[in-house]
Amino acid sequence: MNVPRRILHIDMDAFFASVEQAANPGLRGKPLIVGGRPDRKRTVVCAASYEAKRLGIDSGMSAQEAFRICPQAVFVAADSAKYLYVSGRISDMLRYYSPQLEQASIDEFYLDVTGCDARFGSYLELGMHIKNAINAQFHITGSVGISINRLMSKIASKLKKPDGMLILDEPDIPIVLADLPVGKIPGIGSRLTRRLHELSVFSFADLRKFPRDLLAEKFGKIGMWMYGVAHPQCVDEEEIQRYDQPESPPKSVGHSYTVPHNLYSRQEVEAWLRLLSEMVAARLRRYGREARIVHVYLRKPDMESVGQEKNFSVPTNDSTELFQRAL
Repeated sequence: MNVPRRILHIDMDAFFASVEQAANPGLRGKPLIVGGRPDRKRTVVCAASYEAKRLGIDSGMSAQEAFRICPQAVFVAADSAKYLYVSGRISDMLRYYSPQLEQASIDEFYLDVTGCDARFGSYLELGMHIKNAINAQFHITGSVGISINRLMSKIASKLKKPDGMLILDEPDIPIVLADLPVGKIPGIGSRLTRRLHELSVFSFADLRKFPRDLLAEKFGKIGMWMYGVAHPQCVDEEEIQRYDQPESPPKSVGHSYTVPHNLYSRQEVEAWLRLLSEMVAARLRRYGREARIVHVYLRKPDMESVGQEKNFSVPTNDSTELFQRAL
């Protein structure tokens, strides 16, 4: 008998700010701004604690605007090494629950937990065990979603942020997500949202009602992907992967990350490069692919990009080997 597939998605809550509050308990409960640069007057908000978010402060906002909203907010400069360390430790912990782990970003993880409920009693208990273990060890919180595929588990975790959990079983999807705005579906950006609105598609329920052939006619491959999102029980998992991976197998696999402040230390650069190598290697293995060409690019403070690539004779999907080649 086939065991129904279950994917767990965990998204850490206000990760950078939460790590800072865990490192300095005196910051807990206070509106906290993590800035991209040490100068609080000439930086942008890299991250904000939930105490700050509730006041209207969020990432991408200028620090000056943030302090106008909340003059008593506490400011700290981002510390990438600290966040990378905690992220790596969380990754190590999650492998205890399932070897099938994918780190989607520094604060976001997917676990294939199919059948793991037997070990913990239920998927609810499994999710709570993971949340409690992270909180006990790192003094930060994460939101968990468990569902039939990656995208639905991600939607489930987003619906319960912060510090929540939602199990989204297949029969519940049309009911629970009925009123979800289409723009809140991961992979449907502002441009696609506008086009859907022009067709009177405003919610997940509207998308489910839209005919498959018409979606294909209006949007092509993206339309078929959206049909798979709205009818996950009718489509294979590979067809409802993220919008940035609409074709399989991919011609290339990559990850990038905009660091919260300028890097001057080779050690810091190598730390970020290691994380990106791990993420790229994990995706290569998921696709059953190996790569020969490694391309590395850096963006300088003036926003100019420089890059270099090399074609190696032996392909690989090993993270350590990719990291060495990138170095």
